[in-house]
Amino acid sequence: MSPSAPPAPGHRSRRRAATVLRTGLGAVLGLTAAALVAVLVPLHWAQDTLVSREGFTQVVGTLAQDEPFQEELARTAVEQAADRIMGEQATGVGFLDRMLENAVRRAADVAVDLTSEPAYQRAWTQALTRTHEANVPVDGAVDTPPKHLVLDIGPVLQEVDAAVQRSLGVDIGLADREGRVTVPGSNTGRLIEAGTRLTELAVPLTWAAALLAALALLVTRHRFATLAVLGLGTLAGLGVVWLTVEEGVRRASGVLGPDPVVRLAADRVLVLLTGSLGEQMVTAAWIAGITGVVGLVGAILVSGGSRRGVRPTA
Repeated sequence: MSPSAPPAPGHRSRRRAATVLRTGLGAVLGLTAAALVAVLVPLHWAQDTLVSREGFTQVVGTLAQDEPFQEELARTAVEQAADRIMGEQATGVGFLDRMLENAVRRAADVAVDLTSEPAYQRAWTQALTRTHEANVPVDGAVDTPPKHLVLDIGPVLQEVDAAVQRSLGVDIGLADREGRVTVPGSNTGRLIEAGTRLTELAVPLTWAAALLAALALLVTRHRFATLAVLGLGTLAGLGVVWLTVEEGVRRASGVLGPDPVVRLAADRVLVLLTGSLGEQMVTAAWIAGITGVVGLVGAILVSGGSRRGVRPTA
């Protein structure tokens, strides 16, 4: 039998053009899927941790066992109230003012000792629940979020008030004065409202990302290369998202105001929430990185095998 005739130049050009088109389309679909995945990681985290009251209290509730933080929070709250009491009730008489100062120090010690008690820890969890309900409309008691961040640590301060009253017979009135605090200038309302709406799109966007990734692998002839685009593109997207999150946390910390109790509580909660998100993003980054490396190595091996399979023609 005579050898078959080589493909015509026009046919080869059309095949090459189709391959380039499929490769480009696969790359575009893969990059779009990767961008969606990079956004979906923090979006699902927000749905499970910020919007959900149970998720929020579960993550931030671990601060109930953070004794150094709780001791500092209780002491700061008492000392802040004490400064106000000293200003209101100072007599100008040396020994009377010293007695008042001693009572203030004892009240702070009582508050610190209280933080290890189960009742205080239950109060902390209750304070988190009330704070979440005051700010987040989903699962909460408000229809729309308030314009500025509301911290409701009344249950914690009520326990401190009761402990000081029992030990010293003095009502320092922490819960009445500082139990529910609005942080002016925080402008969290719009962010919370937009965030709750975005989290409702998490499930359909997840399906969209999965569909785009599947299409990217189906249309292209270089599946390993497309897999590398999916993995490494997601990794790069996660890096951009993390930088955006860090900038957002930095700005949020800058608008907490001068109140030491507010700053202490909000800063610690921000650190804890950022760490929780960071853990999920690191896990996603590992998966994306491994996927990208597998795709890259596979593409190199396939490319090398194709070149070795080409035989020179006479």
